[in-house]
Amino acid sequence: MKTAWISGEGDITEKLIIAHRGSSTDARENTIGSFEKALASGADMIEFDVRRTKDNILIVFHDEMIQGYPVKDLTHQAISQAAKNQGFDIPTLEEVLKWAGAKIKLDVELKEEGYEKEAVELLLRYLEEDQFVTTSFNDATLKVVKERYPDIKTGLILGRDIPSYRFLTRLQEFFPMKRCKKAKADFLVAHFKLLRVGFLERARRSHLPVFVWTVNDEEMIWKLLRDRRVYAIITDKPDLAVSLRKKGL
Repeated sequence: MKTAWISGEGDITEKLIIAHRGSSTDARENTIGSFEKALASGADMIEFDVRRTKDNILIVFHDEMIQGYPVKDLTHQAISQAAKNQGFDIPTLEEVLKWAGAKIKLDVELKEEGYEKEAVELLLRYLEEDQFVTTSFNDATLKVVKERYPDIKTGLILGRDIPSYRFLTRLQEFFPMKRCKKAKADFLVAHFKLLRVGFLERARRSHLPVFVWTVNDEEMIWKLLRDRRVYAIITDKPDLAVSLRKKGL
């Protein structure tokens, strides 16, 4: 990477390409197979989701429910069996970290509050602080991570599908600087639909790097690759994004 590790100072000349849940158009999302394809594509980072089971195992899984039951109310064994019944495996966070090693940087989304310390301690067992970031929709989660581990980079995710308080939530997503400061976040992870009414310019003035998710349209990827205010592009198609970045060099 040609720029400082997630710094808000100056324009970004080369974008990070982050594989959303791995290369999730080529393999099932959040699986080792998907991560292997993302690594092969030349992506700079892999984004994935972390949840905790009833028996306190940290797993890499996006959905809140599996086969109609909340993940947090099921044991790891029960969840693994439910996944096998559907033809796939759910890796634990530790399994992913053992696989990743120093091969590729990681964007680790913590889906819920309450297990921040356990997740970060596990990450630090396998990785250096500049080999991963933690992100979340939950302001409190980011604040816990930053207060305990000030050198770890954290990102506030913006763009909920169904906001709790529609108008207020959307307003705080278009103008998130106070939230970001309170959560002690280092950067913003904005849904591409938020990139209007001056969002990127406000972020630039506040020296906040912006990751944009989830961008799969070729024309939009190309446009964002050329926008110096964008730090990273999160995509289900890392191979496409990497090839477009090479064309632009």
